[in-house]
Amino acid sequence: MKRYKVFVGGVSKDSIDSYVSSIDFDRKLAKYVAMVMLAHLKNLVNSHLITIETAKKISYELIKIIETEGRRLYEWIEKREEKFEDVFEALEIYLFSVVGEDAGRIAIGRSRNDHISAVLRLSIRDHMIKLLLKLLDLREAFIDKSNKYRETLFPFFTHAQLAQCGSATLYFLTYEYAFSNVWKILLELLELVNQNPLGSGASAGTSVPLNKDVFAKLLCFDSTPLPPYYATGSRLFMLSVASIFTILMAEIGRFVEDMMIMNNIVPHGLEVPREHISTSSIMPHKRNLVTLEIARAKVSRAIGLLTALLSSYKSVPYGYNLDFQEMNIYFYELVKDLDSTLEIITDFIKGLEINSDAINNYLSDKPCWSSDIIEYISINTNIPVRNLYARLAEALQEYWRNNTDPLKSFLKSYGLELADVWKIVKQKPIEKELDVLMNLARERIARDYERVKQINTVLMQCSEELIKI
Repeated sequence: MKRYKVFVGGVSKDSIDSYVSSIDFDRKLAKYVAMVMLAHLKNLVNSHLITIETAKKISYELIKIIETEGRRLYEWIEKREEKFEDVFEALEIYLFSVVGEDAGRIAIGRSRNDHISAVLRLSIRDHMIKLLLKLLDLREAFIDKSNKYRETLFPFFTHAQLAQCGSATLYFLTYEYAFSNVWKILLELLELVNQNPLGSGASAGTSVPLNKDVFAKLLCFDSTPLPPYYATGSRLFMLSVASIFTILMAEIGRFVEDMMIMNNIVPHGLEVPREHISTSSIMPHKRNLVTLEIARAKVSRAIGLLTALLSSYKSVPYGYNLDFQEMNIYFYELVKDLDSTLEIITDFIKGLEINSDAINNYLSDKPCWSSDIIEYISINTNIPVRNLYARLAEALQEYWRNNTDPLKSFLKSYGLELADVWKIVKQKPIEKELDVLMNLARERIARDYERVKQINTVLMQCSEELIKI
């Protein structure tokens, strides 16, 4: 860490250097650091602040770092056996070592502050696109189950108690729709992430006239100028994405809880993929949903990481502070947990089977059809719902205390039998719209795949332009 420290006395201490250094963490950002530096270099050429000959020598090294996902730079770092303050310091010294003094020319018109903001935006954008694709895979898995189990009755709960029953299709489409809304919000957040902080200097701009359109062309950033203090001193883009990532984890957590409850209260109702189950070391009858338990813990950790991000951010004065460096760690831990959890939950859903016989057996003596029967009778007899509600409630109380005669008598008085209630449940308007709901879900997914494809095409064009010599 001597390059920058030499100008404040050059005193160094290993324990302190290690404490403040981000060089190990920065490995995952090295490619993006080189990309931003390359775009900056080309902008300097565009402004006639560096010669084409010098730019070509530096470009060659930066492109190699990009193409090796940062390995070229980190192999050099490991050979040096030196603790650098961060990847920016390491890259600067690396370029001096391979290009010479001309490498110093690229320091004009930039700061680590505006560059790290740009680097994080590029990295976060890539993670968002990968997660958008994984989320589409998850949504497709829900639609597949919706189609497969459209004739299967399924319990629905309110207040953690059995409330109604209906097609399992409705259950699976519920989650597809929830995740489609999260998907939509993430896509909209790309506009915030794509803002361009470059040319903002450390906090109040630079004297160098950098062309925003060049950055837009090479990095696919928006060309609209930003207030420089905001550009370098805000992490709103990161916090917004982290918030939606955490909401996504919360939705996953609700599905996990559903599966836990179903597995416990409906014997053999779920046929869980064997890879997701483990047993006790001393109780072989146990069937533990181990992946879901881990997922549940990671959902809780995601909320903790978001809290850590917000806590770190809320009292930091405007402008760049090294608190941001620690925030990066929290954010990428959240990304890692979300990425792995999405894969596991998607695999779980793809392998999940529903035992309709077991669920029918569970529902057979549970009047989850009560509200549907009341509405059905009211529609066909014009008797007020509240009158029917009181009569059925009385019959149910007697049914639970003694036998089934009062319940059967109630139904019989309206020309119905117990066997009829399931038919009535399946005749609800929403049950007749299952094809419509599934078609809408399929259309959403097809449209969303096309959107990601278009984004990737544009990003590829920018990347090709960036690494063009």
